[in-house]
Amino acid sequence: MSDHHPPWLDVQGHSSFTWTVLGAIAARTERVALVTGATCPMVRCHSEIIAQAAATLALVSDGRFVPGVGFGERLNEHVVGRGFPDHVRERHELLREALEIIRLLWRGGYRSHHGKHLRLSDARVFDLPEELPLIAVAASGPLSARFAAELGDGLFATEDKASIVQHYRGAGGSGPGYAEVPTAWAPDARSACAGSSGPRAQAGSRGRCGGSRLTAPTTPRTTPRSIKPCELSRSSSTVARTWPGPAGRLRIAVASSGAMTEK
Repeated sequence: MSDHHPPWLDVQGHSSFTWTVLGAIAARTERVALVTGATCPMVRCHSEIIAQAAATLALVSDGRFVPGVGFGERLNEHVVGRGFPDHVRERHELLREALEIIRLLWRGGYRSHHGKHLRLSDARVFDLPEELPLIAVAASGPLSARFAAELGDGLFATEDKASIVQHYRGAGGSGPGYAEVPTAWAPDARSACAGSSGPRAQAGSRGRCGGSRLTAPTTPRTTPRSIKPCELSRSSSTVARTWPGPAGRLRIAVASSGAMTEK
């Protein structure tokens, strides 16, 4: 699920707080995987907050949550008035420190960190799951794919390009991969495409033929299973299903808006 402050487009009209919605989805489901695609744990939200939020969500979802983290974008991060780093090197330094803080807190106990960009003072995450969640790092090209291979437990590809996965694997990354799949909730394909041009369309700026942004593992840890439309509540804006992609079959992990139920 996208972790955005504003929507991609104002005409979409909605942009809820991701972590609250994911908690609601976790409470209504038993099997569907939950992933953020992707959270920036270093400007708008400090990495300590993300460490606690991810640990809590892993607990309430019974281990179904994977935090996807990334380098962020000005669209979301500027709102707190701290500015957003223009240089890639600085963003990489920030995310490296943020991941260090998250993993430090997940070791338990009171922890402090005094880095070049981020600070942590006597903080502790009291509620930790027995099995810590994997961290999927977002990547869009060779440099960020190498970063994901070095510091992440998995990959979140920001585009449906097989080359991103190839760079990740080539750099030694062996964890599960995730990607976005544009979809639309409608009785049939024609209605979905027609609805994507209306003022209440759910399409993101990267969508094709309308739809919401979903997350799907490119190398599923379990056998892919299609979810029929009848398995989603009427309020859902998306249809979850398997999807053939350049890196193999993809499995939808979570809808980005609307409530999901499982039969």
